[in-house]
This record gives sequence, C-alpha cells and structure tokens, in this order.
Amino acid sequence: MPPVNTSMRRLLPILILVLFSAPAAFADDARAQQILKQAREAIGGEEQLQKVQGLQVNGQYRRVFGDRQMGGDREISILLPNKYLVEDAMNSGGHSTAIINTRALNGDKAWSGNSGGGGGMVFRIMGPGGQQASPEQMEEMQRRIYNAEFSRYLLAMILTPPPSFAVEYKYAGDSEVEDTQAEVIDVSGPDNFSVRVFFDKKSHIPLLLSYRGPKPRIMTMQRPSRGSATPEDIKKAREEAEKRMAGEQPGVPEEVDFFIRLTDHKKVGGLTLPHKLTFLTESEVSEEFEISKYQVNPQFKTDLFEKH
Repeated sequence: MPPVNTSMRRLLPILILVLFSAPAAFADDARAQQILKQAREAIGGEEQLQKVQGLQVNGQYRRVFGDRQMGGDREISILLPNKYLVEDAMNSGGHSTAIINTRALNGDKAWSGNSGGGGGMVFRIMGPGGQQASPEQMEEMQRRIYNAEFSRYLLAMILTPPPSFAVEYKYAGDSEVEDTQAEVIDVSGPDNFSVRVFFDKKSHIPLLLSYRGPKPRIMTMQRPSRGSATPEDIKKAREEAEKRMAGEQPGVPEEVDFFIRLTDHKKVGGLTLPHKLTFLTESEVSEEFEISKYQVNPQFKTDLFEKH
C-alpha cells in the first residue's frame, strides 16, 4: 500500500495555529448564518441542497496505526433524517479475505459488526468507573459517537447536519488555513457535540473541520492460525484481545484535537463536493479518504440499515 502523503503530515502545525488563532465564539448568530448562507450558495444553493434526501459515497481509505498502515474500500450510505451506515472493507496483513467492519445508525438505534477475514482491531468502550460497558451502555455510547460522526460527514459534504439533530451556529472570527484567509463558525448540538468549520473567505467553500475528543485506544487482534480461520477461532481471538484490554487499568481519557481537511472539490450534478478528506489526530495524519463516486438520492434496500 502506498504511504500516506507526507505533505499532509506538515499540515498539522499550521492547523493548530489556525485553531488557536480564531477568537472565542461571539454570540453573533446573524453573522454565522450569513457565512453559512454564502457557503451553501457556493456549493450548489439552498434549492439543490434541500433536494438531498440521501447519499451514497464510495471511495478508498488509508488508515495509520503508529508505524502500520492498512486500508481498503469504504461505502457510506445516508438516508435522511436519521439513517447512516459505513462499511469498511479492510485488507489486513496481505490476506485475500477482507474484513468488513460496519457501523450504523437506524433511527435511535446504533449497532456495529464485522465479518470476513481473521484479524482486526478491537475498540474498547468503557462504562462508568472504568468497568466494561453493558450492552445498553455500549449502544448508547455508539449512538452518541455515530451521531457525531454522521453530523461531521454531512457538514463536510453538504453543510447541513441531520434534520433530527438540532444545532446552533455562532461566529468564531477570521483565521487562515494554509495561507488561505478563512471565516470560522462554531456548530454545537446535543450530547456535547461541537465542531468548528473554516470557510474560504473568497470562494466560501468549506476548508476544514476541527473538534476535540478522547484519544482512541486500539489493540490489534492477530489472525488465530495460518490459512482459513473458523468463526470459532475468530471469536476466541477477539475474546482474548478484549480480555487483555479489560485487564489494563484505564485512566482518564486524554482529550486531543482532531481535524478533517477538505480538498479536491468537484461538481456532482448541481453540487460541489469534496473528494478527499484527510483526518488528523493532533500532529499526525490518521486517515485519508479519497472519494471516487457520489450518488445523490439513491435507492436503498429496505433492510440496509437494520442490524445484521
């Protein structure tokens, strides 16, 4: 797999300066609405955006875990007001069978799953007091995490959060993104949702999203044996990885800065949409997502968003 573009690694010092050079949010909702109106006009206009009831997004992602890289195909399915599904086909360790990782929202229900392959990543979700989360706690945490992710994707692509997710906009001042003059607004919503959006002052196109959150903790799950692994082998390896993680003493989650750089904007029908999203965690590129195709208002299978 080709390495992550090293030029992106040089973005972070600039982006951090951008984040801290913007003044605290002013209670100037009228100014924020004006910036948002200009931006929506720049990417296609309110009439075109209001026609968007669903999106299907296909592309390739490259993800970095320390000195390791992996990637594959990604498909994002969105059906407004409140259905969202991401399927990542990950080719791990040169094996021919891809691991399909899925995360989804179906109304007020959240779920995740995986299939195929023999290895993967275990994401530890803890409940109060550092105890392993119960199924109910896990679903509630997933709902909050996926709602925030869903909202960030929609803001990045069509500058509109899910209709079921009430947000407020506030003007946050002027700044720069890689020597481009930018105007900044803060977007806040339920469950402590907060993201800062930077717009090109001349073209009004969105350039960057930034937000804070807990630093991910990840442990790899190795393929249990050579050749094809049975479902029982995979289950056992996953349980062992989770047991190792459960044995660790959790501390207070470390809060870090995250960034999503939006580039390579192209016309799709009547809309101008970003075709490359670069995700950064503090000073490192964590993921690049290159979009090859958008479909606006596709026909989805009726059971697509149901847990499987």
